[in-house]
Parts: sequence; structure tokens; C-alpha cells
Amino acid sequence: MHIADIQAAIWADHILAGPHAANEAGAYMLTLHEIWQALLGPNAEIIEEYPLDPRGPSCLIYCEVNGMPEHVVVAYPCAMTASQKQLSELTFMITCYRPGGPKHAHKWSTDFKKRLP
Repeated sequence: MHIADIQAAIWADHILAGPHAANEAGAYMLTLHEIWQALLGPNAEIIEEYPLDPRGPSCLIYCEVNGMPEHVVVAYPCAMTASQKQLSELTFMITCYRPGGPKHAHKWSTDFKKRLP
């Protein structure tokens, strides 16, 4: 999985976000648009891959929204949903969260790119 492929799908507007992602974004007072834009930014980087995810291949992406770290889990190429929408590929946002918040900070390195044991 490559960030450039995910970004190409976002640029092509081949995107969809699930209700959990929308709820989590709202909880941090963010819009889904802000998060999609952050995924296109220069700091966006895949930090974990989940090739055997039952929902389809997915990954955890580090990015920054308004200068704050953000983690976003996306499924890509999300083939079944893409096919239903007659698209070649689709980036599906599963969830997002602020890794620096009290719920998540203790689980990550100081740069929020490495999961702690």
C-alpha cells in the first residue's frame, strides 16, 4: 500500500467516510474535508498496514490537521464498495482520532508514529 495511491484516489474524489469517522471528526471539532485535505499534505505517511483486515486492506496514516497530529484509518482500494459505485478504486475512511489526547497519548511515541509496547 502506498500513500501516493491513496492520495490519487482522494484527488479524484473517490472517497467515502463511514459514520464512525464522521462522529470522531466531530468530537474533535473537525470536518471530514479537513481530514481529507490533511491526508493530501506533505506530512501524511502510512505508519501501520493491516493487509488482512476483514473489511479489506487498510492502513493507519499519520497526518496533521491545523498543525495537530491526527491518525486516520483508511481502507484502500476498498474494491467491493468501489465496484458498487462504478469506480476503479476508493479510499474509505474508517476512523480518525487525535493520538495526543488523553485517551491515546500513552500508546504512542512522542512523534505519534510508533506504537508503544
